[in-house]
Amino acid sequence: MSAAFYTSMAATAKKLLTKFGMDVPIKRTAGGSVNPVTGVTVAGTTTTYTPKGLVQRYAEALIDGTRILSSDRLVIVDNTVEPLTTDKVTLDSQDWTIVSVQEAKPSTVGVVYFIQVRR
Repeated sequence: MSAAFYTSMAATAKKLLTKFGMDVPIKRTAGGSVNPVTGVTVAGTTTTYTPKGLVQRYAEALIDGTRILSSDRLVIVDNTVEPLTTDKVTLDSQDWTIVSVQEAKPSTVGVVYFIQVRR
């Protein structure tokens, strides 16, 4: 398949996530550091991205108690921004840690991201 086909798929996914999903705030902090003398963390600058997405529970068959916990959630977002495992996802005013990110990228064009989050 051509890149144009996957670009069209990504646009369709974004349209559906916009219609049926919600804003999924992803917070990314850059420039933070640790003072080597005091050990105190110096905050960096936080940028919030808001791709469209949806949140769902994992199927019981996938929960193994180690890699996937019963409290974990699967967040599917459009390709507006590539989530990193150092980012935080805000759901119901609570920050969730990103455990893993998988990208649906059948060619050079990313379609959606599947994010495993944990409180």
